[in-house]
Amino acid sequence: MRKFAARSLITFTAMTTAILAVATPVRSQTKPSTTPSTPTSVEISRPEKPEINSGKKASFVKMFEDIAIAPRFTPKAIQLRGISGGGVETQKKSGRKVTETGDCIGFVDAEPDHKITLTKPFRFLQMQVKSSGDTILLVRGPGGSWCSDDVSDRNPEIGGDWLEGTYEVWVGSYEENTSFPYLLQLTEEP
Repeated sequence: MRKFAARSLITFTAMTTAILAVATPVRSQTKPSTTPSTPTSVEISRPEKPEINSGKKASFVKMFEDIAIAPRFTPKAIQLRGISGGGVETQKKSGRKVTETGDCIGFVDAEPDHKITLTKPFRFLQMQVKSSGDTILLVRGPGGSWCSDDVSDRNPEIGGDWLEGTYEVWVGSYEENTSFPYLLQLTEEP
């Protein structure tokens, strides 16, 4: 899914560059020759920067982040962003058909969407996906693999005690090669 997001970003960048190229002057222009026997000279000039006067600050959305947290983290809810889905069956990544937290169904990317490192054990930590689409959740780390689907409407969540260590997290989609933007929210409150 990261490849899909990267392709979308590259396409968007190419389209923006093409639009700006039409509006900006050409970098090099030939100077007309004064006599036919004189060779043509080339003058190089920098184009003027297009003015962006929207009054808004530029903002960037971070996606597919990896984080390290400890108990009593702030802010009280951490939100990671990404795009769900993939072409690999969740069961192949989890190594199981069913876990204590739910069935391992749906499809994920070959690589995890996030790596979350817990620097100390948590008495309670909840991971909840928020998306407009039908998503699934796979977490693999110390102590095993856990899957979740349709706990909160069509979105998954996993909560409980967590051991110290690094957890690989996949946010997938119920159907193969479908994708939805999502927020993965981490909180210490049930």
